[in-house]
Amino acid sequence: MHTLETSPQARTLARFLAELSPRTHVRAAAGTLGAWRNTYPDTMALAEVNPLRPVAMYLTRRRRGAYRFTLLPLDCDAKRVPAAQAAADAELLAAAARTEGIEPVPAQSGPDGGRHVWLGCAEGVPAATVQRIAQAARALCPSVDVAPLLNPRTGAVRPPGAAHRHGGHSRLTAHTVDQAVKALGPASARAEAFERLAVRLESMAADLPAQQPATPTDDDTAVPPSIRHRGPVVRPVVTDAAGCPKLAVPWRPLGERAIRGLRRKLTARHDHSAQAHAPARSMALAGWTQAEGLAVVRDAESSPALEWLRSQRQPDGTRTPRTDEETARLWARVWWLAVQDAARMPRRPEDDGGRHERTDVERAVVDLFARMRAAGPARWGRESGPADAAVLAALAWLMLTAGTTDVSANVRRLGVLAGYSHQTAALALWRLIRDGWLTVTAEADRKAGKARRVTLATAHECPEHDGHRCAVYHLPDDVSPSHPGSDRRRNAAAPPAPSVLSPGTPAHVRTLLIHHQADVWHSLGHHAARTLQAVRELHRPTLADLMAATGYGRRATLRHLQQLQALQLATTSRPRRGRNTYAPTGRPLYEAAQETRTAGRIARLAVEARVDQAAHEWWAAEEEWSALPRAEKRGRGRRPGPDQQVIPGMAPGVRAYPRHPNGRPDHRRARRIEAERIGAAGMLAHAQQLAETGELIDPAHLSATGAQQPEKHGRRQVFPARYPCPLCQAAPGDPCVTWRGEAAARWHAARRAAAEKGTEAPTRGEGRASA
Repeated sequence: MHTLETSPQARTLARFLAELSPRTHVRAAAGTLGAWRNTYPDTMALAEVNPLRPVAMYLTRRRRGAYRFTLLPLDCDAKRVPAAQAAADAELLAAAARTEGIEPVPAQSGPDGGRHVWLGCAEGVPAATVQRIAQAARALCPSVDVAPLLNPRTGAVRPPGAAHRHGGHSRLTAHTVDQAVKALGPASARAEAFERLAVRLESMAADLPAQQPATPTDDDTAVPPSIRHRGPVVRPVVTDAAGCPKLAVPWRPLGERAIRGLRRKLTARHDHSAQAHAPARSMALAGWTQAEGLAVVRDAESSPALEWLRSQRQPDGTRTPRTDEETARLWARVWWLAVQDAARMPRRPEDDGGRHERTDVERAVVDLFARMRAAGPARWGRESGPADAAVLAALAWLMLTAGTTDVSANVRRLGVLAGYSHQTAALALWRLIRDGWLTVTAEADRKAGKARRVTLATAHECPEHDGHRCAVYHLPDDVSPSHPGSDRRRNAAAPPAPSVLSPGTPAHVRTLLIHHQADVWHSLGHHAARTLQAVRELHRPTLADLMAATGYGRRATLRHLQQLQALQLATTSRPRRGRNTYAPTGRPLYEAAQETRTAGRIARLAVEARVDQAAHEWWAAEEEWSALPRAEKRGRGRRPGPDQQVIPGMAPGVRAYPRHPNGRPDHRRARRIEAERIGAAGMLAHAQQLAETGELIDPAHLSATGAQQPEKHGRRQVFPARYPCPLCQAAPGDPCVTWRGEAAARWHAARRAAAEKGTEAPTRGEGRASA
């Protein structure tokens, strides 16, 4: 320790570190004196700690390969809630610990009103028990920060006496230094007491009323006056597949005015919160979902006006990144206000799917689909034709959502949107560029993580390639639109019904991509997808009609129809002129994919795309680090390990890339670490839910928390007994809803056995004696 500092805070810090630290080193804050940052990337020995620099003490020691917590600080943070709420939460948790024989040591963490409740266990508490305590405490108290308790390896908290980055120190409020060290060390409670504390906190959390939704309800009393004064709700507010609010209006891309608002660069003089409301309201009016808007928020290049949702301003004027959870929480509030405001604005023809003035991008996409039809079915019916058409449709969708025809052609995202792997999408993109449908405006920059940018081509030079087929740039003027002819016989075929979705419109492109994404085509092939699409678009087509529309021969068309009929996706309709006609059924494609055991393929590809992107960004940062001079590397200090938890304000790429013992990069382990960091399991659940409900799966719009949760708690239910449960207060005949901890398990086992035998319920005292 530095001997220059002899203040009481320095002596308290030195005593805590010397007698209670489970390791020989601590984590130190980044920054400089007076401008410390809320990141702790450096480690230093206990003897080298500077009392003027904020430090965080580890909470666990490792024994026989397992981490056990010797310190359990319950951090009641006053950032998200008022200081009075943090103090009340700290008192509640301290009282619960005191009831189970654990002496709490409260402390005030700093000048912002946060509180720490320190609990000690010299023999160590298993990580599983600490996780239960943390989750129950978080459910009881909204101010509790559970991140350090959920990371046994690197979790750390500032001890009493440690400096705060905004000034001041963490100080004890009810104990002297000697009393605190004794209560957390030699006189600390046994591990069994923490098992009882976990059961107590879980029981208290189970007694709470049902949790309210994360977003406010549609109640006029919760809507701000500035929005309520607009008048009554004229557009119905519904919930999407993830349970988030949205307007019941047809989806359409953002207008040019909204896109200009998103790309506006704001200064410190602007009200960033107010500037974010208008683009969010435009998204709500366009029928977007909260997840689609969140994807735009996270894309800094396309939405500079929403920077305050991605970072926060520091006292020195710089900005530090927010966590993904904090960004999602802020966007949820902005989105709810935008939906409520949009629901009360005067109605327009676009709300009912009526015609509206098309933007330049919409006109370009409509022209693209017209030229694709003019190319003829033979172009899209050849072996690689379905992949080429699907990738073109995916690029058209990106153009509509981005508001420009110059878009980034990320092959992993294109592959998911088109229903193919990224290798197939890359080959299709190369063919489309070769044939002249697209032209490259900017080459890919691998180190910067930027994909190739493409736009619609207006001309090309024919290459010497056998598979080249020239793209169509101008529609022939002398060809009249197709019509049923002038046959006026009594039994003549009726004219086909007009298509509800005009080719090239946003709704048509979205429906087309959802059709391409169906997992069943992994079994039947995408050529069968084109045949089913023709059956859906044509009115009672015959075999000849389908052959003319798809460009396939008689044998291939019959094979597709037999496959579709076997899966009940198409059926024969009443004959016309002595020929069989075909019609689609209403069976969802997801059910057919389940029957062919291919359900979930596109969902997995979408999650793999997100994981590969995160791992690539990490490897690019590793390459940048490896290219630095050795002197600059030493100046930056030692980097955190690959398994280091990414704390707020810390860039994921600053961690060392995982490597094999021989020094070679371990890319498989990197993908596994990044999958856990970004919440790949939650994203997979979100993608699966979108596939089941027939929605479009876009990797950029997936969220770890986007899947709609069931209304009931996801706890294991126990056999209903004939008497109330003393833990979860379940009524007679109802199943228990608490199944955590050994004590709870014994209570439920006794209750279940009593129900089966029809005996009388045991008393509470008997249950405790058995525990």
